[in-house]
Amino acid sequence: MRSSFARKAACILGIASTLTAQSARQNASNQSPDLLQKNFLNPPNAARPRVWWHWMNGNITKEGIRLDLEWMKRAGLGGFQNFDAALNTPKVVDTRLIYMDPGWRDAFRFAIEKGKSLGFEMAIAGSPGWSETGGPWVTPEQAMKKYVWNETVIEGGKPFTGTLSKPPIVTGPFQTLASQDPMGSMGGAGTHSPSVPDFYKDSVVIAYRRPEDDKPVAALNPTITTSSCATDSVALWDNDLMTSASIKAPTTEPAWLQLTFSEAQTIQSVTFALGGPRNPLGMFIPETNDGP
Repeated sequence: MRSSFARKAACILGIASTLTAQSARQNASNQSPDLLQKNFLNPPNAARPRVWWHWMNGNITKEGIRLDLEWMKRAGLGGFQNFDAALNTPKVVDTRLIYMDPGWRDAFRFAIEKGKSLGFEMAIAGSPGWSETGGPWVTPEQAMKKYVWNETVIEGGKPFTGTLSKPPIVTGPFQTLASQDPMGSMGGAGTHSPSVPDFYKDSVVIAYRRPEDDKPVAALNPTITTSSCATDSVALWDNDLMTSASIKAPTTEPAWLQLTFSEAQTIQSVTFALGGPRNPLGMFIPETNDGP
């Protein structure tokens, strides 16, 4: 925590020094050399840098707060913004202080009183981490929602009695794709939160005549070949974005997948979905020829 804080402070100090020097140059004609040097060596509090002060995953003690704030004062900072976060931080205290629990509030009050005694300007983020649009205080009925859908094929020209296929109820960004929380999956505050609830409410039913030549790909029974090996054909059209088919990338040639039909077909559109559970930080992993 201390080393991370120091790196952030150094970055902001560089910016603040540039701004202070620029301001000093603009006002140099109005100040004596002695006063300019004095303010540069000991700038007023309004010119001192402020920093993010991360409280990582409940690893908070009053003694640690006191030491941090006194170090900030010695380093010449002018204030802080308290920021409760997590990001896979291991437990290093006897008892974690969870955001807005009584112990956390008591520690925060101590921090504010100590900061005030040191002359700091203080602020706090509006919620833990980046969760301004969600949290236990937002009920499922009031939360952000998505439209989902499903199809039921019936025989036309006569009354229908039965149950329509129910659309997905999975909480997540699209259809059956489940919510993937990069921060929570890294061992953050999600480990202290209840599971994400599901919410479902019917909206509308639309009936339309299906074209005679409109058939799902599965009904056409194509033969599937790939650039490397056989693949699970069911996963390609099961309408479940949490299942997937993998094709091992060749060393030099592009990877490909081919569907061969028994007779000519008219294909009006193709939907290619990158679904399935995956590493939320996979974009930062170097590509190799050993994986899919």
